[in-house]
Amino acid sequence: MNPERWKQIDDLFDIALDLPEAEREAFLSENCGGDAELEQKLRELLRAAAPGEFLERSAMRIAAENLAAATSAAEADFVGMRIGNYRIERQIGAGGMGEVYLARDEKLHRAVALKILPAEYTSNDERVKRFELEARAISALNHPNIVTIHDVGNAAGINYIATEFVEGRTLRELIDEKPSLAEILAIMIQVCEALSAAHGAGIIHRDIKPENIMLRPDGYVKVLDFGLVKLSGSEPPPVDNFARTAKGIIIGTPAYMSPEQVTDDRIDHRTDLWSVGVVLYELLTGFNPYKKETRQATFQSILLDEPPLASTLNREVSGELDRILYKALEKDPSLSYQTAADLRADLRRVRREFDSSAGGREDLSARRARGRARRAWFAAAVVLFLLAAGGAAFWYFGFYRNRPPVDWSKARTLPLTEIPGSEIFPTLSPDGKSFVYAAKSERGDYDLFWQRVGEKRARSLTEDSAADETMPAFSPDGERLAFRSEKAGEEGIYVMSAGGENRRRVADFGFHPAWSPDGKELVVSTQGKELPDTRNGTPSELWIVSAETGAKRLLSAADALQPAWSPDGRFIAYWFYPPNVGRRDVGIVPVAGGEPTVITSDGTTNWNPVWSPDGRYLYFASDRGGNMRFWRVAFHAGKFESEPEPVVTPSKYSRHLAFSADGTRLIFVATDVRSNLQAVAFNPATEKTVGEPFWITRGDRQIQRPELSPDGTQFVFSLSRQTQDDIVIVSRDGANQRDLTKDAAFDRYPRWSPDGRRIAFASDRSGVYEIWTIDADGTNLRQITFTGREGTSFPIWSPDGKRLLYRIAPQSRIIDLSDGADEQTSVTLPVFDPADRQRFVVWDWSPDGTRLAGSFSGSPMKAGIYSLAGNRFEPLDAMDSYPMWLPDNRRIVYGHNDRIFITDTETKRTRELDFRPAGDLRDIGISRDGRLLYYTLQSGESDIWLLDAAGK
Repeated sequence: MNPERWKQIDDLFDIALDLPEAEREAFLSENCGGDAELEQKLRELLRAAAPGEFLERSAMRIAAENLAAATSAAEADFVGMRIGNYRIERQIGAGGMGEVYLARDEKLHRAVALKILPAEYTSNDERVKRFELEARAISALNHPNIVTIHDVGNAAGINYIATEFVEGRTLRELIDEKPSLAEILAIMIQVCEALSAAHGAGIIHRDIKPENIMLRPDGYVKVLDFGLVKLSGSEPPPVDNFARTAKGIIIGTPAYMSPEQVTDDRIDHRTDLWSVGVVLYELLTGFNPYKKETRQATFQSILLDEPPLASTLNREVSGELDRILYKALEKDPSLSYQTAADLRADLRRVRREFDSSAGGREDLSARRARGRARRAWFAAAVVLFLLAAGGAAFWYFGFYRNRPPVDWSKARTLPLTEIPGSEIFPTLSPDGKSFVYAAKSERGDYDLFWQRVGEKRARSLTEDSAADETMPAFSPDGERLAFRSEKAGEEGIYVMSAGGENRRRVADFGFHPAWSPDGKELVVSTQGKELPDTRNGTPSELWIVSAETGAKRLLSAADALQPAWSPDGRFIAYWFYPPNVGRRDVGIVPVAGGEPTVITSDGTTNWNPVWSPDGRYLYFASDRGGNMRFWRVAFHAGKFESEPEPVVTPSKYSRHLAFSADGTRLIFVATDVRSNLQAVAFNPATEKTVGEPFWITRGDRQIQRPELSPDGTQFVFSLSRQTQDDIVIVSRDGANQRDLTKDAAFDRYPRWSPDGRRIAFASDRSGVYEIWTIDADGTNLRQITFTGREGTSFPIWSPDGKRLLYRIAPQSRIIDLSDGADEQTSVTLPVFDPADRQRFVVWDWSPDGTRLAGSFSGSPMKAGIYSLAGNRFEPLDAMDSYPMWLPDNRRIVYGHNDRIFITDTETKRTRELDFRPAGDLRDIGISRDGRLLYYTLQSGESDIWLLDAAGK
């Protein structure tokens, strides 16, 4: 028996020993939870114990420790075993929910932490449920500061969870080393990042303590052990029953429990914030403010004591930090921090003030000065040696490449722009002191603006142009800017001085210009995108253009956007749309010619690649962690040497990154997007709206693909959350919201069945996107398609409910729902014009079941009709945005450029509605009777931020 198991016994023994003998039997029955071994050991100790004597209590502890030693040999039996794909090497920890071992994944050749539910408990349904809940909880929290789950399974009757193996130290070990204030702030900000994600997913940790927080050597923090989690809010009875503890036994570590945990009151996410406050206090002062000799004394201290100000114990603690601790340790939850994001923001402000303080600058500058002197002396000595020996290669590979990578988790964050609207495509000057970006001018067109880092005043570089100018890129020497202009009749790539003078066109085509390392050439793509969400079917080529003469040559005819030139000049990175799938991936292609290399192929959206200035990493944006954040992979000698690792930024949606020349400053766009559902009454006869529009949903949410039920009483839509997309239903008036799905999967594109009993949607819960259905009451979740391929999406019911159409790029298929999974066959629709690479994407099935409304890929995209009976296409002279049928089988309604249109498919007449929604118009739908028009309106703010790893 290990020390953790003994601690569990000791804690329960303490409580039981303090109870009257008449109450102990009930206590054991309630709190051992069917754990026969636990109950037996407690009874043996209680029989041997004499009441209340200190010496006899010590003897009981000795007896229990001996009992633990007697069972240790049995627990060692797992070492050397193979469980599933994992070979166990040694035990590294334990908890109330099982033992934890270091194991080797023999399939993927990596180290993992393997948590095993002991065999004697597998017959205990409640414990197995709790074990499974831990697995679900961790898997739902795909976040860089939360331990990553790799696998959950059962092999030979053994339940296990395989997670990443985190090398590093716990905060318990760090406390003894008296970390600096800067280190403490960097750590606790990351802890708040992790909890913000967990709480956003409805998950409470309940056991935040130094032992459950690890610091990796590279500075990243990992929050561990979600074995005590509780899902907040309303949960199904089985989970709720098992997450609730019996009266008298409280889950958690005593000295870090909140007052509401101690009193067994109903807890919510704020209990974790109290624990964070205790950990922060302990890191700053070296001791826990509430820990006493006994459990009961500790509880009394939590409920009654006010700890001394941390500043009286540590002179570095400021008055602002004292205030933060006072608020974090407020005993009334309604007066304490309400969200982890609020606590994180306060800690960031303290870090910013500390970084800019005179003392902080003096200490830091002194250290830097000494470091520069040592580096200068060392560099000079090494250079002389290398010159004498002719070993320039040794200099690069032995010194330059062995420098530690930039640790962005410790970087200072600085918002650079805070004006209304969107600032996009920033580029940072090589010295890192100024930047240029695109933003709307007062005329409404996009201009290029120059701004100094740390200042709020910007200067337009293209004020004299009424056209859109975007996608700026500083030359390597910082003297020139390349950019894209939409000037009528003179579109293309331009180059001008960094001050905006001497503007000239170097190419009559191209987007996303990127400079060669020597500043002589530019690489451009033939398509441009601000976001990766929509693409037409035409491949984007890569061309190399001379920045002086405009001479051009084709580099790649395969699909490639947003190119980036490697610092050694040998490779071009880009993102592309793989054929026949729905994802976006990153690749590289040699400049000298050759086969491209695909870097990502995991089913997520990966785009916006940028090389680190030293060429050791390729950075890119990806939603692989749920939100759109930056990731990086190590690169050396033309090969990638690591799995993608996250780069933490203070944003749910990060994009458009760029570096300073020394690689210590990173600039990027942080985007906050909201999308809500609005509706307006509609008269289909007059094609006019009736009355004023009204909101169905409001607030900070992202709603996609809403559809009104056939009876017109409730909406279904996909709701984007921190790490997942869920299918949600609300009443027509916006009340009674309930989740049909709420787990780690991405569930999208919901559609009602014609009888209103079921909802079809696309989900990646099987590993790749397939079509699933669920009953409207949240039961009977079923997988419908079994393609085994990526890119399955957009389910559409036939009007009689007997067939289902879905898209699997590049085509659409129709299946008969009466077929079983084994007999399932499909009818594949033609792609329209394979020679021109145009595809027909279906959005809606006509009410009479004879035609399909959809869109033709191309530039621009156009709406069209496909006749099932005649097997023919009918392109319409109508701009496309998800056309939907009106009840008359003739007309379709759709949106374009924030306006709503109706097209008669027989007369081909198109008319714009007089009504124009006030906002960024997205998904449009219409009720089955044609009398309610609904749509989503998107709003967002995009600002430019800076990560400063050098503290300039």
